[in-house]
Amino acid sequence: AIAERLAQHGANVVITGRKLEAAEATAAAITERDGGRSIAVAANITRREELEALVDKGEAAFGAIDILIANAALHIHVGPSAEMTDQVLAKTMAGNFDALHVLTQKLLPGMKERGWGRIINIGSIAAHFGTGIYHSYTLSKTIAMQYVRNIAVEHGISGVRANTVSPGLTRTEMARGLFEDPDKLARELSRSTIGRAGEPDEIAGVVLMLASDAGGYVNGQTIAVDGGMTVRYE
Repeated sequence: AIAERLAQHGANVVITGRKLEAAEATAAAITERDGGRSIAVAANITRREELEALVDKGEAAFGAIDILIANAALHIHVGPSAEMTDQVLAKTMAGNFDALHVLTQKLLPGMKERGWGRIINIGSIAAHFGTGIYHSYTLSKTIAMQYVRNIAVEHGISGVRANTVSPGLTRTEMARGLFEDPDKLARELSRSTIGRAGEPDEIAGVVLMLASDAGGYVNGQTIAVDGGMTVRYE
């Protein structure tokens, strides 16, 4: 949804994922439907060399990269903290924080030189609360949010804007388990102020704003796109 909206508004889009076929299908649909140019590049976000190759291929296809959307994420453990092994934590951090860091540091010099850049991290409202079961996921997302704040402070004067979008319950593949469990879904929706889950395009709309000149005065922020879940006390 994010890739489609960016392309619709004129961006060249590099789409990545471990499964090239899915990325290629999205890229082809963008080119056919929106007239935007798009390519697909296979990459595993936990492997530095593949992230660096991703940037190189994107720049070879379209030139300088002005916008980074850190949307891919890992959520591989649900359970007590005692069951969060070193391996689980390391892999989750590699996907949810290290990838953001590697890509940011590779793209920042060019963004600063040109005086314009957008770094948009996709977080989660789960990282706004304490949790007894989502330990590695929320830890990694919280660190990524702070990283974005630091980048915003350090590089805002150079024309770079860095922000986090924190979705609430959204109808995506990652949340499929919640949607398939009526009790869990009802519990999640009980905190919503609008009584429903979000749609991917509603996340994309906020990202689009931050990625454009319309978001030029927004820097270092975490924007919850959650149907009001984080403001509800009762």
